[in-house]
Parts: sequence; structure tokens; C-alpha cells
Amino acid sequence: MVNRFQRLISSFMVIALVGSLFLSCKSNDGNDDPTPITGQSIDPVLGTFKGTIRIATQDYYNAIVVVTKVDASHIKVQPKSGEAYSTATPKVLTAQNPVGVGVGGNDPEGSVNYLISTKALQISTKKTAATDVEFYYEGTKQ
Repeated sequence: MVNRFQRLISSFMVIALVGSLFLSCKSNDGNDDPTPITGQSIDPVLGTFKGTIRIATQDYYNAIVVVTKVDASHIKVQPKSGEAYSTATPKVLTAQNPVGVGVGGNDPEGSVNYLISTKALQISTKKTAATDVEFYYEGTKQ
């Protein structure tokens, strides 16, 4: 019985030793820089989109929204002028593309979500002034 117990303890010690070797050894190739990844360009979301825009309870189909770049982390979303839905307030929204799959952002002005693979865009704006007309938009890049 003591011999069996000693073998069990010895086996446990060997497993613990081998496991600690695998866990404690790591490659040190000089890439221990904790600098965060800044991501990809927000340019994929730029362009003209066609879809449905909702203002209050009214839906407008085949609505055109133009997305332009303000700077490296902001876009302007603007409904096409001269249309019934043009009363919607254009907004400047925060945008980022952290891993190259899509562009998204959320701030006090609203939110944007663009999936690069399907070219699908969702925008939701928020009222930040008394005269603002907020809108919700879903569409695809043209």
C-alpha cells in the first residue's frame, strides 16, 4: 500500500514538473511591446449607400445616404439632399476598424456599424440639439 502511494506521488510530481516546464517556457522574440493595436483604416465605410431610412415613424425606401471621412476616426453621415427624408440631421460619428472586419462606433451623436464582407450599413443618430431630426438607417453600399 505504501509502495502504491509512493508511485502515485512520484507520478504526480513528474506530471507537475513537466507541466511547469511547458507553462514557464515562452518564446522571447522581443515582441513584448504592450502597445495596443491601432486597427485598420475606416475607409471601407466611405461611399454611397441605398436602403431604408426611418424618421420618427415614417419609413423611406430606396433612400440614399452618403458617408464621408472627416478624419482618421470620424465620419460624416448625410442623407441625400432634395429628398423627402433630407430633413434628417447629418451627423459626425466616431468610427474605428479594430480588426479589419468592419467599421463601428458609438458616441453621443449616434452609432454606426458597417460589415465589410456584406457591405451592410446601420446608422442610428441621436438628438443632441432641439432642432435635430434623428434617424435610423439600414442599407448597402452601391
